[in-house]
Amino acid sequence: MATVKTGDEAVHLTPTERRLVTCPVSNAGRIVSHTELMDAMSSGDRNVSIGNLRSCISRLRNKIELDPALPAVIITHHRQGYSFSEKGEARWFPELGG
Repeated sequence: MATVKTGDEAVHLTPTERRLVTCPVSNAGRIVSHTELMDAMSSGDRNVSIGNLRSCISRLRNKIELDPALPAVIITHHRQGYSFSEKGEARWFPELGG
């Protein structure tokens, strides 16, 4: 299990959550497609559905967003994918790279 800091608080991420969040973090400001994210989640071990991706994004938002109902870190781009806020725009997790 990986840990990231959100301010003074340590947040534990599952291996799947870490793989998922590392992809948009390393591509901050760019929309990462659903396919790219599902590939990152699966790490080649299994097929991941769009439903699995959405569930994992929801769990991540509950862990790292100040207000998961109004996300500022993980941004949804309808029918395209997700992006991770640029460094100056929201919380940033340097330990994830990016």
